[in-house]
Amino acid sequence: MDLGTELRTARERAGLSLPDLAARTRIPLKSLRAIEENDFVSVPPGIFARSFIRTYAREVGLDPSNAVAEFRALTEPVEEPPGEPRAVPDEDLQARPFAPNLSESRPGWGYALIAAALLIGIISVNRYSTPDEPAAPAADVSTDATNAQAPVATSGSTVQIQLRALRPCWVRAVVDGELAFARLMTPGDSETLTGHRDITLRVGDPGALFYSINGRAGPPLGEANVPVTVRFGSDGRMSKPS
Repeated sequence: MDLGTELRTARERAGLSLPDLAARTRIPLKSLRAIEENDFVSVPPGIFARSFIRTYAREVGLDPSNAVAEFRALTEPVEEPPGEPRAVPDEDLQARPFAPNLSESRPGWGYALIAAALLIGIISVNRYSTPDEPAAPAADVSTDATNAQAPVATSGSTVQIQLRALRPCWVRAVVDGELAFARLMTPGDSETLTGHRDITLRVGDPGALFYSINGRAGPPLGEANVPVTVRFGSDGRMSKPS
């Protein structure tokens, strides 16, 4: 029996409807439905999905640890154990020669030409790529740790933050103490937040989110794939609540 079916069976055995379970657990109804259908792509990723699975299992009387372990086995890649390197067929190693005479007499020339072509291609892509594409958000930030935490000029007594998702990323935003939104942002999604006192963000994957403060790229929120909570004051300074 798959994980979704096992959870749904336990819920029905407990006499709970999906709306009942959503009210008890505060998990969005659409996320509960996606879990029961094993549609984990539609569930907020990372610790949010594991938290949903754990809470669901506990509420319907199943072992939360076993449910999470089964979920991870279904969704996380399996690492191959170290061992002898896989033999690569000879034909995979043979690059199509650019010049037959060179490849027959000196095989190393073929690989050198391929490497040179790849290097030229990479340089060309970097040179002509559009300047507004945030391939690496941290590239716009000074490497000086002191400057990275310096206040960003504000307009009057407000701070404005613009968010743009590069990859699927769960974000919860609180502006001046009021919840602005909490949702999964998909690639290309953007949000603009304006606060008079402060703005607090809970980000599931800092590496998947590009943002600016009052029109300037902000310092890194944290490590990729490590959820973080950050606060921006009215002066634009970022801090991490304890």
